[in-house]
Amino acid sequence: MSMVIILIGLALGILTYSYSFDTNIKNVFSSYNNNKIKELLVVIVVTTMTYLFYYQYQLTNYFIVMELTTWFLIITTISDCKNKQIPIDVVIITFIIGVILLFFNPNVIWTHSLIGFVGIGGVIALISVLTKGAIGMGDALVIGTIGLILGYKMALAVLLYSLVLSGLIGLGLMAFGKVNRKTKLPMVPFMLCAFLIIVML
Repeated sequence: MSMVIILIGLALGILTYSYSFDTNIKNVFSSYNNNKIKELLVVIVVTTMTYLFYYQYQLTNYFIVMELTTWFLIITTISDCKNKQIPIDVVIITFIIGVILLFFNPNVIWTHSLIGFVGIGGVIALISVLTKGAIGMGDALVIGTIGLILGYKMALAVLLYSLVLSGLIGLGLMAFGKVNRKTKLPMVPFMLCAFLIIVML
């Protein structure tokens, strides 16, 4: 079974890579260069997380939602870094799957999901409007979707951890003169790091 899970993770990693970098699947393992090696890290990360989630949760509903969240955050992170945009098609697909999984996942109460999506996601969206984009509307969609899938407690934890991480990294970059106070750092990568830290602790 472990080998099957690894193969599933590898397949998901390749699909994630292909979508994120707009690359034909047959070219994933061709034309090695420095950029290609960096991009192939996506395959390694997805495969590794798939196995770790299986090792921890086995083939349960929680395994599926954790896998979905990881996939979602990796794709939106790459898009946020490359294009400074959140792919709306990925948000819609993840939202639909997340709603369906609510009927099969006893670990998340639907009211907690509603609070996570409408409450936390809505508050971030309101802050985005009031601050004229200091926090992106895409960030609100991402944190709201996490809340939908895993409940408001996880969404709130990811949000708080990501704010701390982004603040620390931002201060470090400013200290080395890499950015200034007006520089906007992509937020979703910090959400991904925060999520991984939370689930691995």
